[in-house]
Amino acid sequence: MNPALPPRPELARLVVDLCRLRGGPQDVPYSPNLLVALFVAGIALDTLGGSINADAGTALASSLLSNGVVLALCWIALTIRGQGNRYVQTASALLACSFAFTLLQLPLAWLGGPPPATAAELGGLQILLGWAMIAVFLWQVAVSAHIMRHAMDAPYGLALALVVAWVLAYWALDGALFGASA
Repeated sequence: MNPALPPRPELARLVVDLCRLRGGPQDVPYSPNLLVALFVAGIALDTLGGSINADAGTALASSLLSNGVVLALCWIALTIRGQGNRYVQTASALLACSFAFTLLQLPLAWLGGPPPATAAELGGLQILLGWAMIAVFLWQVAVSAHIMRHAMDAPYGLALALVVAWVLAYWALDGALFGASA
């Protein structure tokens, strides 16, 4: 085991606490190695998820874009607030939670199968799974805002607006580059 990385059970507990809106990024150990490991693991998992949704051709590039947008905008937000020293822990918390939420969404995407060409072709199970995926997505936005609120020492509303802006920025870039809306 790499001494610069926290033990897996401790990291899993930290991620569960973050996803339950308990604790904050300050509880994540300062470890650039952990940040890199989470980035690589997240890219691999996102790419796997993209192959499930029949967009394997752009899954890697889209994942790199998504993670790059989050990491860059997190750094900008923390720097503007004078909290740049919190970047590694905050980025690690965001990536770890993103990984956890992807693990929750993958079975839903697999069960739903590739999306049909039109909404009229959606089956009952696909509609139900779509609502479940929306709920998981909204939960992820709330968790990311919680992390940023702690990191920036800012009100939750500001952090939520920031995270929503990140999502919109990613969707716009993804649509412009890959011709699809996330």
